[in-house]
Amino acid sequence: MITANLPIFKASLDLTVYVDKIVKNFEKYHKYTFGEDLRVYSKNILFLINRANISKDKQRVEYITKLRDRCEDLKMLILLGKELKAFKSFNQFQYISKLTVDVAKQSQNWLNYCARILK
Repeated sequence: MITANLPIFKASLDLTVYVDKIVKNFEKYHKYTFGEDLRVYSKNILFLINRANISKDKQRVEYITKLRDRCEDLKMLILLGKELKAFKSFNQFQYISKLTVDVAKQSQNWLNYCARILK
């Protein structure tokens, strides 16, 4: 199965590209601290999707669980960014939150599906 064809991968890729786009416009302080964390977390989500997709059974469930947890961590990081006023506008915060929630929901659905199959 090709990872690039998965809806969760496409959503995560959109998230990662958007993160890179907005971090470029952060103030210098946030760009190299908070912005770097956003970039790392969003890329890790992409990598976990790929690893989960090429893995088998129980290992796949482990990767998807890590993926779901990483999405939750990213949601918390985004909330922190809002409090730090790192985002240039509320629309940036709102859109990145929407993208992250979408990926998190898909990861939870994928985890539920894999758990049902393994039973």
